[in-house]
Amino acid sequence: MPCEILGPAIAAASALLGVAVGGYFTAHSQKRERQQRRINEQLAEFYSPMLALRAQVLAKIELRLRITGGADSAWRAMVERAYKSKEAIDHVDKLTKERFPDFEKITDYDNRQFAQEIIPAYRKMLELFALKMHLAEFSTIQHFQALLDFVEIWSRSLDQSLPVEVLGQLNHSEEKLSPLYADLAGNFARMQQALREKPHWWRRPAAIRVQGPSLAVNPFASAKRDSETGRPHDR
Repeated sequence: MPCEILGPAIAAASALLGVAVGGYFTAHSQKRERQQRRINEQLAEFYSPMLALRAQVLAKIELRLRITGGADSAWRAMVERAYKSKEAIDHVDKLTKERFPDFEKITDYDNRQFAQEIIPAYRKMLELFALKMHLAEFSTIQHFQALLDFVEIWSRSLDQSLPVEVLGQLNHSEEKLSPLYADLAGNFARMQQALREKPHWWRRPAAIRVQGPSLAVNPFASAKRDSETGRPHDR
């Protein structure tokens, strides 16, 4: 009699255990799927676009610095050659009148690009941040105020609604956005790693370069001739 009861009991227990184990793995699989859908949405709609805008701005800033540096070196060389001629003063004066306007266009272009491309890119970042904040990690949300301040101050400056003296008092600098850039890159790399089929905890996510030269406090400085060397300098 006991054996007759024990057999069905064991079978029933095994069936219940099988259901429990199956339910656990099903729930675990569904949870992972939900997490991956969430991460995919975060990457596609927030972190990737934010980093793309940052990369675009950084590339333009670095290019303008290379061009400005090359222009400064070229102008110095031209002026030095002019000074070595027999009629140095006349040659430098002629060089300044004929060629300096070409170099001055570099500064003019940089100023237009700053107002028409670079600051609008930051505005897009701010708009995206506000629109997709529900997809941002808490660590990222904490930097929203810094981005808003940066964009708002430059917008007022471009609108000529903020005196230069006030701008100087605000200690305005893009360096305040460095923590935001680092957070975006860190979360992006971590999420990319989480989407791998076989993530390995001992592998560090690949670093994404987001730091670089900061915007000048006064990018609207116009190139002017140095009274002694004849080369352009910033105001």
